[in-house]
Amino acid sequence: MAWASGCWSGSDLGRLVGTPPNPPIPLTIHPTGPSRGPFPIRSTPVRLALISDIHSNSEALRAVLSEIAEAKVDEIVCLGDIIGYGPDPLNCIDLVQEHCSLALLGNHDFACRTQPVNFNQVAREAALWTRFKLDTAWPDDAARERRIRYIDHLPVRIHHPRDSRLLCVHGSSRCATNEYVFPDDLQDAMKFDRLFERFDNICIEGHTHMPVVFEQDLRLDEEGTEHTSYQRFLGYREEMRSPGPDGTGTIRGAANVTLRLSEGKKYIVNPGSVGQPRDRDSWACWAIMELVEDQDPKVSFRRTYYDWHRVLEMIRRTEHDDNCPYQLDEFLGTRLERGF
Repeated sequence: MAWASGCWSGSDLGRLVGTPPNPPIPLTIHPTGPSRGPFPIRSTPVRLALISDIHSNSEALRAVLSEIAEAKVDEIVCLGDIIGYGPDPLNCIDLVQEHCSLALLGNHDFACRTQPVNFNQVAREAALWTRFKLDTAWPDDAARERRIRYIDHLPVRIHHPRDSRLLCVHGSSRCATNEYVFPDDLQDAMKFDRLFERFDNICIEGHTHMPVVFEQDLRLDEEGTEHTSYQRFLGYREEMRSPGPDGTGTIRGAANVTLRLSEGKKYIVNPGSVGQPRDRDSWACWAIMELVEDQDPKVSFRRTYYDWHRVLEMIRRTEHDDNCPYQLDEFLGTRLERGF
């Protein structure tokens, strides 16, 4: 079963409350290795919008989808965690199903359909609240079943149909749903060796809520000895400061930053979070990847404003829902202002 490959331990799986009524479609992982061949030649340019970690924040998602429409992309790829944390899971599922050609399973999507394992109290309560809303949505029973079936069939990893060297996951290449790859992890060379050996060219992932690109450069010296080095691009907001006209201005974290992915190197790309950014910037974060014939791929990061105050008010109203035994913690709304 595909969900079982999301890197939960056997003991964790044993604690889950059953399996979903509609088991997801198993996916075969393509064989991977340290291939450094050229990026595939494309007959036509392809522009992919990359979104992740929406977390039931429909205000942010609608704002991002509006800007994506203006950007005229060919497809939208969602890297998981459509639901959890936020106050509007039903509309977020509907919007992703309508607009995204490909979506992945995130750890919160999984928890909201089973039982939250290894979650803190705030996240656990949010997952239980979300599951209650999914199970009791009315009066449209058909819509309720459609949403549940959609979440239940999300894959944990997939090579993009347009380019088999493009691996899409929520967590990481070795633990598709649960492993974090933070900007500061670059100091752990052994971890990155293991991550990069599991895909061929580019791994697109989410989970950390932080926009970042990691580059692996593997070179052979004259004696044929391999030398591997890693670089990180983007990260936290204060690392992206840039003087304005008066010398004091700053740019938004990862805003309008375009990086070219060089042939012969390998990359991990995280587009950041739409609904719960944590790079100390409150604006929704997403990216566009361009795959063009005879050119290196490019990834451009975007920031989108939305009214987080409305999300906070929706979260606060869950306290007064007498029909639901759970509620969302106000912290899940107030943290949106800080982006952390």
